[in-house]
Amino acid sequence: MFRSFSFLFLVSAVFSYPAFAKEITVESSLIAATVYTNRAQLTRSTDIDIPKGSHTLIFKGLPVSMLTDSLRAKGEASGTVTLGALTHKRVIEADLTPPREKALNAELDSIQDQKKLIQAEKQAIAIQKTFLTNLGKNAVLRENEDIAQVNLKPETWGSAAKALHTEMSALLKQDIAYNIQLRTLTKQEQKIQREMSQLRTGQRATYQVTVPFESDRATTLTLRLDYQVPNASWTPLYDARLDTQTEDLNLVLYGAVRQNTGEDWNNVSLTLSTAQPHRGASQADLGSMWVNFSTYGDGNNFNLIASNTVSRSSILGSVMETNIAMDSLANAPKKQAVMVQATINTGGFISEYKITGPSTVLADGSESKLLVGNFKTENKLHIEIKPQLSRQAMLVSRAKLLGDAPILAGQVNLFRDGAYVGQMYMPLLRPQEEQNLAFGIDDNVSVVRRALKDERSEEGLIGRDSVLERHFLTEITNLHKDPIDIVVLQNTPASQNKDIEVTLLKNVTSAGYEMDADKIKGLMRWTITLPSKAKKGIKLGWKVSWPSDKQISGL
Repeated sequence: MFRSFSFLFLVSAVFSYPAFAKEITVESSLIAATVYTNRAQLTRSTDIDIPKGSHTLIFKGLPVSMLTDSLRAKGEASGTVTLGALTHKRVIEADLTPPREKALNAELDSIQDQKKLIQAEKQAIAIQKTFLTNLGKNAVLRENEDIAQVNLKPETWGSAAKALHTEMSALLKQDIAYNIQLRTLTKQEQKIQREMSQLRTGQRATYQVTVPFESDRATTLTLRLDYQVPNASWTPLYDARLDTQTEDLNLVLYGAVRQNTGEDWNNVSLTLSTAQPHRGASQADLGSMWVNFSTYGDGNNFNLIASNTVSRSSILGSVMETNIAMDSLANAPKKQAVMVQATINTGGFISEYKITGPSTVLADGSESKLLVGNFKTENKLHIEIKPQLSRQAMLVSRAKLLGDAPILAGQVNLFRDGAYVGQMYMPLLRPQEEQNLAFGIDDNVSVVRRALKDERSEEGLIGRDSVLERHFLTEITNLHKDPIDIVVLQNTPASQNKDIEVTLLKNVTSAGYEMDADKIKGLMRWTITLPSKAKKGIKLGWKVSWPSDKQISGL
C-alpha cells in the first residue's frame, strides 16, 4: 500500500509540473550605446534556444557601475514567452579584471621583460669595457687576473691600440643604443601605468542580473537588456567652413565621445542624445509656506519660515521602472548599409544623432571624434568694425540656422577658403535663430580713428557741474573690387545715476545709427554699403555732466 501511494504521488508530481526549472547562463554582447552628456545607456543582446516551461536566464559580468534602477528587458520569440521581474545582485570576484586592463597588464609585462634583457646586455657591456680598459693600462696582468700574461711588443702597440679603440667604440655605441631603447620603453611603461590607474577601481565586483521566463514551447529567444552607466559623455565640436567667393557656409557637427566604463564598445550602434537624465524628470511638490513671528528678539521683529513638504511619491515616480516588452519575431529583409551622415531625430524637446555604421569607443578615456552631419544655414557676409577696440576690420558671417534640429553649444573651428583662422564658442542655436561667426581680419578694408575733441569744463552759476565732451571720427576705405556691407559698432557712456547726465550730440554724430543695439544700453550700430575704392567717415559726439564735487568712473 505504501509503495503504490509513493508511485502515484511521483506520477502526480511529474505531470503537475511541466518541466524542471533551469538556470541558463547566457553569453551576451554590446550592440548599442546611447550617450548623454554625463552617462550612457547600453544595450546587450543574446540569441538563445530556450526550452518549454518556466526557467531563468542569468546575465553575468555586468559592470559594477551600472545604475540598477535603469534596468529593463525586452525580447522576441516565435512562441509565447512571458518575462518576469528582473532581479540583480552584486558579485565579488577577487580575480575579476576588465578586458582592457588584462591587455594592458600583458603589455606592461612584455615591456618590463624587454627592459630586463637590455639591462643584462648593458651589464655585459660594462664588464667588457672594464676588461678593455685594464688591458690597455697594463702590459702584464697579475696572476689572479683572467689573463695571466700579455706580451705586447713595441711593433705591435699600434695595431693593439687600434684594436682596443675599435672594440671600445663599438661597445660605447651599443651602450648608447640600449639607453635609447630603455628611454622609449620607459615612456611606454609610464603611459600604460597612467591608463591602468584610470581603469582600476580597487574592488573587483560585477552585477548578476536574473530574468525569469515562461514559454509555451521550445523556441529561440532574442533578448535585449538595457541599463545606464556613468563615466561616459559626449560634447559637440563644429567645423564652420566659409567660401568667400560664393558666401556659402558649411557647418559640420562632430561628436567627441569619451568613456571609462571598464569595457570597450566594439562595433556598436552609437547614438548621441541631447537629453540629460541626470537632471531628473520633475520637480518636487510645493507645500505650504507658513509665516509666523520669530521666537528670537522682540515682538516687532518677524521672520518668514518656509516649509516645503516633498512628496515621497513624486521622488519615487521619477525613477525609471523596469520595462518588460515582448514582440513577435519578424523576418524582415536585410538591407545593405550605406555611408551617410548621422540620422537626426528631433521631437522639439531633445535631439538624437544616430551615427551611421558601427562605431568603436575604447574604455581608456580617449576622445573618439565621430561625424554627425551638416547643418544648413542661410548666410550673409559683412565687415564688422569696432574702432574703440581695434583698427582692424573683421570678416563676419551672419548665419541663420535652417531645418528642424537645434545646434548645441560648443567649440567651433573656423576655416576661411580652406585656411584655419581660429576658434570661437557658439551658444545653443535653435532653428531660425541667427549667430555671428567671425572669420578673421580683412586687410582690404582700411580703418583710421581720430579724436576730434576731448575737453573738460564746468557749467552753471550755482552748483556748478563738471562736463566732459568728446568727438571722434572713424574713416573707412573699401579697397575691394566690389561693394561691401559694413557694420560699425561703438558704445557711448551709459549712466547708472540720475545725477550723471549723458547727452548724444546729434549735430556732431553721423545719421543712420541704431541706438541701444542688441538691447545693450549705449551701444550704437551703423550699417552701410560702401562702394569699391570709396571712403566713408563715421562721426560720434557725446557729452557727460555731473556734480563737480563728485568723482565718476568708467571713462
